[in-house]
Amino acid sequence: MRRCMGSGFTLVELMVVGVIVAILAAVAIPLMLQNKKQAMLTEADSGCGAVRTALTVYSTLNGNYPTNGLYSSITGVGAHDLDGTYFSTPDYAFTQSGSNFTITATGNSAGTTAPRASQVAGMVVTFTSQNGKFQHAGL
Repeated sequence: MRRCMGSGFTLVELMVVGVIVAILAAVAIPLMLQNKKQAMLTEADSGCGAVRTALTVYSTLNGNYPTNGLYSSITGVGAHDLDGTYFSTPDYAFTQSGSNFTITATGNSAGTTAPRASQVAGMVVTFTSQNGKFQHAGL
């Protein structure tokens, strides 16, 4: 009597494949989440850099820095110049203390129009200046 062997996979083979997929997922998911956080921080960092540049140009043209306020309050800067995926123009502000500035990007602030603003709620990225040179903080 001849016995016919099935061409399917055994339970052990399927379990091995499942374990391999689970291990790959356990490694890949945290890496992807870290990349997403880095993208959020990079957008805020870039926006703070744009504010810093605008403040420097303003100071060069006018001989002084503007008073505290939102980025859009700097003369010549449009209201939507910093609109991005996670942060928008209302999220960026600057304060002056003597000759030093602090530029802040605050996630999900009032008036934000960023499509994914809720994902950066509570996130704060800052640039601070000391003696006219900006130092990065918050990443």
